[in-house]
Amino acid sequence: MKYHIALLVGRFQPFHKGHLYLVKKALQEAEKLVIGIGSANISDENNPLDYEIRRKIIKAVAYKEKIEDRVIKIAALEDFFNDKKWLNNVKKQVGEFDLVVGNNEWTNKIMEKAGYPVKRFPYYKRFLYEGWRIRKLVKEGKKWQDRVPDYLIKLFSTSLEQYSSSERSESRRNRFKHVVLGGTFDHFHKGHQAMIDKAFQIGKKITIGIATKKLYQNKLLNETVEPFETRKRNLLTYIFNKFSHDRVKTRSFSEFTGGADKNKNIDVIIVSRLSYLNALKINKLRERNDLKPLRTVIVKDVLADDGKLLSSERIRAGEINREGKVYLDCFKKTLILPENLREELRKPLGKVFKTTQQIVGAIFTMPTGRQESPKKPTIIIAVGDIIVDSLLKEGIRPDIKIIDFRSRRKPLKTTEPVLGSKKIFPFSSTPVFNKPGTIDLKTAKKLKELIQKAIFKKQKSWLVIDGEEDLLALPSILFAPLGSLVLYGHWQLGVIGIEVTEESKNMVLKIINKFN
Repeated sequence: MKYHIALLVGRFQPFHKGHLYLVKKALQEAEKLVIGIGSANISDENNPLDYEIRRKIIKAVAYKEKIEDRVIKIAALEDFFNDKKWLNNVKKQVGEFDLVVGNNEWTNKIMEKAGYPVKRFPYYKRFLYEGWRIRKLVKEGKKWQDRVPDYLIKLFSTSLEQYSSSERSESRRNRFKHVVLGGTFDHFHKGHQAMIDKAFQIGKKITIGIATKKLYQNKLLNETVEPFETRKRNLLTYIFNKFSHDRVKTRSFSEFTGGADKNKNIDVIIVSRLSYLNALKINKLRERNDLKPLRTVIVKDVLADDGKLLSSERIRAGEINREGKVYLDCFKKTLILPENLREELRKPLGKVFKTTQQIVGAIFTMPTGRQESPKKPTIIIAVGDIIVDSLLKEGIRPDIKIIDFRSRRKPLKTTEPVLGSKKIFPFSSTPVFNKPGTIDLKTAKKLKELIQKAIFKKQKSWLVIDGEEDLLALPSILFAPLGSLVLYGHWQLGVIGIEVTEESKNMVLKIINKFN
């Protein structure tokens, strides 16, 4: 034979006749075979069988096929979202090999780039022998037995089927002694709920870690993360309303491991796909501490209405609410203000300021419940020429300045905002159109774009309106990140200031929904 040791990598969820075909082909090319079991410690909808079960199955295959002396190693391979790290881990776990066998192009390309020869074989009746097809048959209670080697049917009957029934079935409940999970749990949402539900589904005892400021201080808009006690209260409220709370303990943690790298009494760690790499790091540390690696259960992503991940960061950034509703979706067309709503909008939406000095004071001492002490607004949006001009004269530059060169629908004599005594003309882009009594679709999208630049690039912008800017305070509140301040003029009262909170967004959402 040309090669000494071949490597075959697969998830084997479950091992089927197509896998057996590859094993036999590999042994025609090489004297010995190493089998790498991928996603070794992951448990999710695509990986129902744990590593030990799959290892036991492959050992049974080697025995029944009388190739025990040629299958020299079965190695556990963890997933990495980094090709180089994955390859380095394969080399460490597998040892020497001089041929790679298989049809997974992702694996093959990594190996070829590293200089290993790769042998591809035509798929063997792929329309029958694919893991996802067999899992689907098992889940639906249909015949699957003819797709695996005969001698594995009994073994699968006591392993694969117990994972295929409904996630709510008693056969799957509480099968692990001690489950751990951790997170910031900021603005508790459906994604958090999914992780908690999974923990109570599979764990007899559950420990939940709640991150302290040390862990989230570098997160986007970390200043609007809710206080620890608020996050803990929201988490426990959900648990107490749905589950038996005597099974759960909560604790704070300031290191990403939360102690899971040293605790010998835990079995499983529950993570999202975003936090999966932390589970890998924890298992590496457990290995150094001579502890068994944790089974990693990855909870399926919970998506917002736009198909993107529902996350606390997006809630803080003002993109979505906790239910995953996308605020921009309110503007699928140009909105027209109905006559019966005009009177309602004459009422101030927030706090009334009579002087510019009052506004300046509020900007630096804005009261808020989101932190233990007052904070400067996340961003400031000023709607109206007179407000913008007044703030600039006080040395305050709002992040978004929305003007139309008019006041009370009359052209201003001074059409350039003044900074001190020096006139400037800061507008490099063409004005956007917004007809009086409307919120134009294109204008709303442009406003959203500028707010995103203010958040992620710290870029200050002007939005010059051809028409009327009055109603743009509403989308400003909807799109702005939490903790922001939106200022707009009121022809009788002065200036209205609204702190952007979940409550103020909901208030505006109700108003917007009344537009034509």
